[in-house]
Amino acid sequence: MEPTNLNPKTPTSQNDTGNNTAKEHIHRSLDEAQAGAAEAAAQGKEILRDSAAQVREALSHTTDQAAQYVQAQPLKSLLMAAAAGAAIAMLAGTVGKRHGHS
Repeated sequence: MEPTNLNPKTPTSQNDTGNNTAKEHIHRSLDEAQAGAAEAAAQGKEILRDSAAQVREALSHTTDQAAQYVQAQPLKSLLMAAAAGAAIAMLAGTVGKRHGHS
């Protein structure tokens, strides 16, 4: 009769093979996850860069349009700016009163 290994902490060659296979699987999975995360980060970075370029372009276009409008309608632009400033001042005063800062 062959002796049976009753101690579960004593590795056998079959356990070693299973452990090595599990470790290899874990390492492959981690490597794949890391590669996927790096690819997703690179794609996100590219999307963010493209979006920032689009925003800069739109802002530049809007600024150019505003400058052209001010040149074409200086008095109207001045009155609109004064009205906007007054509205902001009134809003700030109302908010200040609600919070007891008057």
